[in-house]
Amino acid sequence: MRIRRALAATAVGATLALAAAAGPAVAATPVPASSAPAVQAVYTWQYTGEYYKAKSACLARASYFLAASNVKKYQCISEGGLWAGQVYAS
Repeated sequence: MRIRRALAATAVGATLALAAAAGPAVAATPVPASSAPAVQAVYTWQYTGEYYKAKSACLARASYFLAASNVKKYQCISEGGLWAGQVYAS
């Protein structure tokens, strides 16, 4: 039982030593900018879930939604006598 614990402790110690030795060399290697994949957000029109009786009330909420970093545009759509807010967001 003691031998197994001693071997396990030695194996863990060796693994940590190898990881510590290899870690800084890998971290110091810069990644070329051209090899990094370009990630682009997909923007779509989405309803905010809020409906208003007047268009002016709908437009008054524009600044609230445009403050979010993923929202590019805001619009009000007339639907059945009410105004629905929509955002162009990712």
